[in-house]
Amino acid sequence: MWEFDGVSLSGSFDWALPPSKSHIIRWLALCSQGQKDVRISFSGVPGEDSISMARCLMSMGSEIDFSDDNWIICGKKDGLFIPDHDLQCGNSGTTANVISAMSACLDGTAIIDGDDSLRRRKSQGLCEALIDLGCDVSNYSIPRRISGKICLDKATLDWKETSQGASAMVLASPNLESNISLSLRGSPVSLGYWELTKEICSKSGIEINTEEGILSLGPWEVNAPTEISVYGEQSLSPMGTLFSRLHDVEIRTNRTEDIRGLGLAIRKMESGQKVLNLKDASDIITPSAAIMALGSGGKITGCSHARGKESDRISKTVKMLGEFGLRTQESDDGIIIPGNQSISCPENPVETYSDHRMAMTAMILASKVGGAIEGPECVNATDSRFVEQLEEICG
Repeated sequence: MWEFDGVSLSGSFDWALPPSKSHIIRWLALCSQGQKDVRISFSGVPGEDSISMARCLMSMGSEIDFSDDNWIICGKKDGLFIPDHDLQCGNSGTTANVISAMSACLDGTAIIDGDDSLRRRKSQGLCEALIDLGCDVSNYSIPRRISGKICLDKATLDWKETSQGASAMVLASPNLESNISLSLRGSPVSLGYWELTKEICSKSGIEINTEEGILSLGPWEVNAPTEISVYGEQSLSPMGTLFSRLHDVEIRTNRTEDIRGLGLAIRKMESGQKVLNLKDASDIITPSAAIMALGSGGKITGCSHARGKESDRISKTVKMLGEFGLRTQESDDGIIIPGNQSISCPENPVETYSDHRMAMTAMILASKVGGAIEGPECVNATDSRFVEQLEEICG
């Protein structure tokens, strides 16, 4: 439980964003399958999701040296292997998906597991594709057992709920034994993260393309740059915007690298656009809804897939904001938000459903009006310094 009395602020403040977990996880996956040493440099402290990915890879034989401002992935000439113990992914769905795909390219039986929040999520599209490719997959959710190396060459991959399955297969493809063909089904979401996967692969020696809905993959040699810089987590920048507008103060943030779709949605939200389509940026639904309620209002659409995140981010955002006196209405694919509202101190402890973005938004709101927030430790998934930074700013 995190309790705060609420403060009034003025002036300007530094609002440090942690290094992007989306970049770090993807670089870790590829560089652990390469032959040379690679340094990933960053500012700040990587969140637990990035650390979970690193630990899984180390369990699979990767060597990673940790320093305060960089991690070095040592070239693995002997290749990766499946360990004789569970691969613990913590709260990271991206890690669970990528490690599942990588395990399906190796001999042996892998057990993929994680915390209670991760156990509530499913990866049906990826798991069905692995089954089509000849693997034995015990569950769409975790704990998940994967055995039987990929041995068939065609599968269907549904990516209408998430593009993570496609990214996972691409990031695992260096260890494929032969070429495979994936027929992509449905209208894709979160395309910016898919584009990020392709961009990182391009920098590592291969161009990934789809033709007429077919993703063709085969084994390849990873040739990543020896020096990689990772900037701030762009998906958390709306948290700073919310804090700034709530307290009417100026904030200064560190550099981020624009992710297509996500960056555009953030800019539209910050400019006060009345209809905000988050098809490619569902991660920002909770702080965006709070910002719109405090501002001119509007409607969030296009993100029914946000229901499959750490929590049902549509219904739970409506409920959490209601605890602070902000009235919003759930729709099939988003939230309807009246504008020009004021917040009030919650009468009871606010649930955050083990969802780091829900908890961050609630804690920022409580920094103004006070309140008790349950499960504050979940923010460590992406930003292990979030609570410390918020308390330092608010004194």
